[in-house]
Amino acid sequence: MKVAWCLGQAMAGILFWGACEPVAQDYASYPSLDVSPLPGAALPPEGPLHEAAVLLDGGQAKDAVKILSGMQPITLLEKAWQRLLLGEAYLEIGAKEKALQYLLANYEELRDARPAPEPERSLVLARSLKKLGSYYRDKADYEKAYALHQLQWLYMRRLGTPSDRFEVLLHLDADAALLRNYFASEQWLREALLLAQGMPVGQEKQRALIVVWDHVALRLSELVRFSEAEAAARESRRISQLYDAATERREFREIQAAARQADVHQSWARFTEAKNPAESKPLYAKAQALAREALLLAEQQGMGEPGRATLEQEMRRICGQACRS
Repeated sequence: MKVAWCLGQAMAGILFWGACEPVAQDYASYPSLDVSPLPGAALPPEGPLHEAAVLLDGGQAKDAVKILSGMQPITLLEKAWQRLLLGEAYLEIGAKEKALQYLLANYEELRDARPAPEPERSLVLARSLKKLGSYYRDKADYEKAYALHQLQWLYMRRLGTPSDRFEVLLHLDADAALLRNYFASEQWLREALLLAQGMPVGQEKQRALIVVWDHVALRLSELVRFSEAEAAARESRRISQLYDAATERREFREIQAAARQADVHQSWARFTEAKNPAESKPLYAKAQALAREALLLAEQQGMGEPGRATLEQEMRRICGQACRS
């Protein structure tokens, strides 16, 4: 099978790090890894590649494929961009096996390069690792997804923009959680939190902090550290209130944060009930109050479908008939 042929031995080396633990490597010791800073995000060169990327961003994947299939790349950088964009376009239209061929070609180039490609091409190739990781996660091959995203992190932590690095850390958090290693997941989130805290003041920083505190709340709840999880959910909501008030685009962040608070208290109550039913009662009451609060906020802020339907289903699971009171 082609996938196995392309990833077999190479993936075994990556997986040696451990299927569930964060990579604890001294990346400065990799002499072949170019750590020269880049001025910003890597962008496709002007011409057909740029035109195809614009079409792809606009949801016109089939038109992008026509342009990309008809061009003859000259430089190694152009070839890497062509393969990446073709891989993304074929994924968009559901031709996953074709997409896999192009993305694996970029993976192999990155794996076999001695020395490593120049920084811009390394970033393009690393973006292919992100898509490959997502592909294997969708196929429920979480170990392979985790290994690919760790390899992507090796490059992005040196060369990527803060947004690039933050995105990879969230992928690593999700992969570790799917492997049920919530400790590793928390460690990736702690690194993401440090990165978010160092971003320039503004809405991008607020959004990053909201997301990472929400994820931290979920992971700590899964680790049965409920008081810490509640504090993390509360912090996510505090920042969400500031963010919602300042942004023109309605993202309903506070509603989502209130729902997370309700979920944390519900999990806390269920865990406590087995040991001390009396102690669980105020926790259940708090969960129900927060669930009603989230539903009221959704009504007041005009939250539309399908988000409203999903929220109602989740919150009624928590507060049941009490939602009507």
